Amino acid sequence: MKFLYIGAHDVFSRHELGFIAALNALGTVDVIALGSKVEYRRVSVGSDNGVHRVTVFHIPCRELINLNICIKWIERLVGENDYHAIFATPRLPVVVARSFADKNQLVILRLWSIRATKLRDNLRFGAYEDIAIFAPSIGMNLLYLAISNYFIAIDYATFSFVSRMYPILRNRLIKLYPPYGYIPKHCSWKEDVKLPDIVDREDYVLGFTTLSKTGSYLKFEAKPHALALYQIAKKTGLDVVLAGSSLEDWQRVFPNLRPPPNLHFIGRGFSDLVVAKLYSNARLVVVPITNRNISNRLLEALFYGKPIVTSEIVRYIHPELGHGVHIFISTWDSIVDDVSKLLKKDDNIESLRQGAKKAYATLFSTKLNAETVRRML
Repeated sequence: MKFLYIGAHDVFSRHELGFIAALNALGTVDVIALGSKVEYRRVSVGSDNGVHRVTVFHIPCRELINLNICIKWIERLVGENDYHAIFATPRLPVVVARSFADKNQLVILRLWSIRATKLRDNLRFGAYEDIAIFAPSIGMNLLYLAISNYFIAIDYATFSFVSRMYPILRNRLIKLYPPYGYIPKHCSWKEDVKLPDIVDREDYVLGFTTLSKTGSYLKFEAKPHALALYQIAKKTGLDVVLAGSSLEDWQRVFPNLRPPPNLHFIGRGFSDLVVAKLYSNARLVVVPITNRNISNRLLEALFYGKPIVTSEIVRYIHPELGHGVHIFISTWDSIVDDVSKLLKKDDNIESLRQGAKKAYATLFSTKLNAETVRRML
């Protein structure tokens, strides 16, 4: 089979790279990335089914007013319109996909992170400006659904929201959790970033957050995540690795809060080889979730088969994940105490390790995604 995938910067999200890898199990995939530059390249995309070479075409297309130019670029780059299906991400990519496809060709929308589904969670953190965009979000997403033949919701919260909000379109909706994807680099992890010695001793708690970002992400996700890791380090006395942020980031965001010596900062911008190294030696991974949409960090930790402690929001995005079976579900108020207690129970940690591996294989794998797409077509 032959597929076309159209996205923007979201093409390189973990969940979309994993889905592209799954499509490679069925045939070949051409990828169009809408943006501001013109570039052609072959990219290695890895997942649980190996590493694949994928052609990525970057084209200058960022606004709907440039739609005709976008279509001409695509026609010029990929030639005849002979794809079995075209997959597209929300907003401009799905509009471009529908305009490029002929009338008999399937356009399948990849659905995640509908802003309206996050309203309840964001209000909890004081993001009252989201009230103003609730209705526009409902209307625009109706448009994206209406011009697609099918839609794939990649988390349960989005699946449930679309089912309730647009019941007339429910028979075109499926739920399919994505695989984890990455772009491997041909370099030694030691050449990539300097890791602390604790990483080789294999007895640390791992967490990711990006304190270099600004705005709502910093306020509602990065800062709470970082503070949870800080408190775990203070309470347990164990080594805690905070990846994705530097010590300078911490000092800028928390100028009056000195991190303990057992809280180690890895920085950001490192390759997936470093990510794999960090996961392989971690004893426990802490993945708090703020909003009801797919969590790439949770997906990543499941892919690497690590014991996971997360927050109660996971029940809305992946209700199949059992507490104490696949993951440990805590709350923002109790996550520090729960991690401290869990670290003293080796049997429970090993059980969670096996549960994470089973959950990924049965709910997220490329095999499951490929089989589901084959049935759809």
